[in-house]
Amino acid sequence: MKSENFSTFNRRAVHTALASALALGMAGHGSNAHAASASNDATATVVAPIAIAATNTLRFGSFSTSAAGQTVTINANTGARTNSGALLATSTTGRATYNVTGEGALTYAITLPSNGTVNITTGAADATRTMAVSDFTSFPATTGTLTAGAQTLGVGATITTVTGQVAGAYTGTFNVTVDYN
Repeated sequence: MKSENFSTFNRRAVHTALASALALGMAGHGSNAHAASASNDATATVVAPIAIAATNTLRFGSFSTSAAGQTVTINANTGARTNSGALLATSTTGRATYNVTGEGALTYAITLPSNGTVNITTGAADATRTMAVSDFTSFPATTGTLTAGAQTLGVGATITTVTGQVAGAYTGTFNVTVDYN
């Protein structure tokens, strides 16, 4: 009889263990029945890179000076020249122009040189052979729009003479940067 009780006890233990395992398994399935998931899409748009190419140089033209502080200014929109000293009417003047290209209808920011950071020189760079280029302006002013993927950007500035400004052809470079807004 003792062996019968032991066998009954073993069957009961096995049945209890199986019932517990089944209940635990069902509990796991029951909680997944309340879970939900959804799919979604990921998208991206690649636009044409923005580019800038110089098409005309900034030309202050020919002029004479008799004193320090005389100025010559080129208008960024029209390329017209104004001055505080004597001008030669036959000289070629004009704004710097650039062809800006990129993705159509996007806007871009324009970064010009800081005032007083660009010098143009003739010969050795000393005070009388250097003129400061300052007050850079652009047209459009600070933000451009790439209508049909392109726009002409105009740049103007002012140069200022010093006492004893040496006669000669003055040259120098400056940078203009554009970047999408």
